[in-house]
Amino acid sequence: MLTTSLLNPGVCYIETLQHPEFLCQAVYHGEAPVPSRQPSETLIDELLIYCHATNLSAKRAHLKAAHGIHRMGPIVVDERIQFVLFPITVSRTRNPFWVNLHHFLQFQPSDDGMTMIHFNHGMMKGVAADYRMCEKQYEKALKVLDRSTKIKEQSALYITRSHQMPNV
Repeated sequence: MLTTSLLNPGVCYIETLQHPEFLCQAVYHGEAPVPSRQPSETLIDELLIYCHATNLSAKRAHLKAAHGIHRMGPIVVDERIQFVLFPITVSRTRNPFWVNLHHFLQFQPSDDGMTMIHFNHGMMKGVAADYRMCEKQYEKALKVLDRSTKIKEQSALYITRSHQMPNV
């Protein structure tokens, strides 16, 4: 059973698992992780359908049309509260590691080839991903959020202006 609590702004990241029963888990600050038997993309897709009446393919089509991003693009769930998930690893099993932009602070390369993710509440997580690729993904997420917010603001401004009645 899907619950709305899995895909909310409180999620810090959704990570892949090496577990016989679970393929990924949603990790929150100060709460127990929530494991899933589905890959991360399938989990996010089903939660988007269940909670937001959209899906990953629609979000990706929008990214391609509006922002020119064809692969590994960030998924904007809600512009108002800056709830953006962005992938930082490529996986053949379509099970990438997703980071919530709202909780993200910085990436830091480590000596062992890992990249450390620092979150704004002090939590850290090491991932086997290239530091430069992680930084590019972060930049994409910021760019898409900025443009999405501006597009939404412009649309609201246009609707307000075009529906005002002239004073007689």
